[in-house]
Amino acid sequence: MTPSRAWTTLMPGDASPAKVLAVDFDATGRAEARFSDLARNLKTDHGFWETVPPPLTGGPEPTAAAYVERWARRIEEERIQVRAVFGYCAGAVYAAALADRIGGRQRTEPLLVLFDPELSVPQTLVWQFYKVVGLMAGQLTQAETAAVREAGRLAHERHEDIVELQAELVALVRTTGETALAGAGLDASRRAELFDVFESFLRFLALAGELSPLERWRSAVAFSSTSPMSGLRGMRAAGQAVTVAREIEVDVEHGGLLADSEVAATVSDLLAG
Repeated sequence: MTPSRAWTTLMPGDASPAKVLAVDFDATGRAEARFSDLARNLKTDHGFWETVPPPLTGGPEPTAAAYVERWARRIEEERIQVRAVFGYCAGAVYAAALADRIGGRQRTEPLLVLFDPELSVPQTLVWQFYKVVGLMAGQLTQAETAAVREAGRLAHERHEDIVELQAELVALVRTTGETALAGAGLDASRRAELFDVFESFLRFLALAGELSPLERWRSAVAFSSTSPMSGLRGMRAAGQAVTVAREIEVDVEHGGLLADSEVAATVSDLLAG
């Protein structure tokens, strides 16, 4: 059995019929550890699948519910038993919705495990926008960099709707990036590919704002890194009340959370549990 285009296999898990599902956006070339790093350290017989971001299309405007539907369809059609659903950062929002849906059709609720879970808010999108602008800064003048950063700030002030904010930030990156990335030697096809990844990522973040995961998170196990502005720590610092069934604090920064061997050992115990 192989996943559909909505899923990628991290571990085949032929010894167990049950699967572990992970929700993340793993198409940005990020420096932070990934679920593939966690998979290498896990000791489990379960198969381990990870979501594949929906492609950009010219069809109807996407929704968070459509994302969950895309990921759940294969699981339901083939009556795949799910042992656990994992979620990283904003992926934890989708993981809650996916776990809810799966729990409604199988005899036992899947375990919900979160890794520095975060709600998706407009500031999240602006921060990612600033990161991308920073990566292009070497091909821009200081005045150009300052101007595009200011444009992003003004967009944040102007848009209360997170999806509208996402659209303007993507347009700013595409406009600014055409010159910057061409100057770095990237051809048109490569530039288009990078812009599409950024748009897909910001859409993933923006649409997560349509979901309300807090109630489902109450039954979750959550791993918290030492990074003060990430996960539960960051949300609480911002005044957001968040409750989980069990919080496990680990002595590792956010970027290394999914690669930590002690985290993997604890997750392996939870799955065996």
